[in-house]
Amino acid sequence: MVINEFPIGQELKAISIIEDKEFQSDELCFDKVQFLFKDTAVTLTPIIDTDEINISQESNVNFSAVDTPPWCKHFLGKKLMTLWVCENDQGYQDQVIFAFENLRPSIAFVAEGSVIKAFRQELVRVVSATNSHFHTEVSH
Repeated sequence: MVINEFPIGQELKAISIIEDKEFQSDELCFDKVQFLFKDTAVTLTPIIDTDEINISQESNVNFSAVDTPPWCKHFLGKKLMTLWVCENDQGYQDQVIFAFENLRPSIAFVAEGSVIKAFRQELVRVVSATNSHFHTEVSH
């Protein structure tokens, strides 16, 4: 079992991002995503040579001047319940998933094209017991 020192159980105070300006797309692409907790920051940056995500931590960070982007403000004030660092079939760590408030995935970050992209997690629900069509619901 791997013991991590991520701020599990701590409340998220702010999220800081640095958008990538070179990638031309309608997708949000990041050079850096930083999750700020009471006295710890968890930082995601792309490893350009391998399209992996570097995940690091810092202590004693100042987040007073951070302007959390609107698309992720609903995570503020919620506790980090777990964090998964995922490894693909080739052994590269190219995805990090955060779960806030409960043990379900909340938001995932994937290294792709030398940047980091964000993906919101949605619960798939059955429309009715006799209907096999599904729909998704964005949880906030």
